[in-house]
Amino acid sequence: MDRAEHISIEPTLALAADELNECDFSFDIAWELNAPYQDLFDLRALPARRKDYGFDPAGWASEASGRTALFRATAGERLAGFVAIEESWNGMAEIAELAVDRHCRRQGIGQLLLAGAEAWARSHGFGFIRLETQANNVAACSTYARAGFALGGHDRFLYAGGENAGEVALFWYKDLRDGQTARSRTVDPASMQPVR
Repeated sequence: MDRAEHISIEPTLALAADELNECDFSFDIAWELNAPYQDLFDLRALPARRKDYGFDPAGWASEASGRTALFRATAGERLAGFVAIEESWNGMAEIAELAVDRHCRRQGIGQLLLAGAEAWARSHGFGFIRLETQANNVAACSTYARAGFALGGHDRFLYAGGENAGEVALFWYKDLRDGQTARSRTVDPASMQPVR
């Protein structure tokens, strides 16, 4: 992506399959946060690998049980990312997925998408936004901390029975009621060299 390209964030009802297929939403894993996961500089090296969630916005929308919204980021004329947000079982707004195309990262698109999700949550009267990521997705953790999310908890066994066994789920929250922001030390994962 050219830094001079215009970036826009807009609500949408759906994302076309051909647009999604042109994007690479995978991310690299080379580091993991150490327990208790609060200090984003406290990392341990992992064998480098690439991961892709394979999120399906159409499937998500049909499975969501409350109010939902989908926002797309466009850079120039091309899909650069998206965020899917829904009403959670606990009355919070929940970010089901945030994804930025690999070629469009480090341009602030993730922050813009989070701001769009937050604006939607506030306009619908939600007091909190929550989301889940993993301790080995350090770039995402840094993004959420910079956006004012606070780590609320973790679960070492959430993925124990599946292909992501051994990963630790992290649950991030943002209080929208009084504008409080999280205080976390962040690191730029691109500045860290993976273990080979």
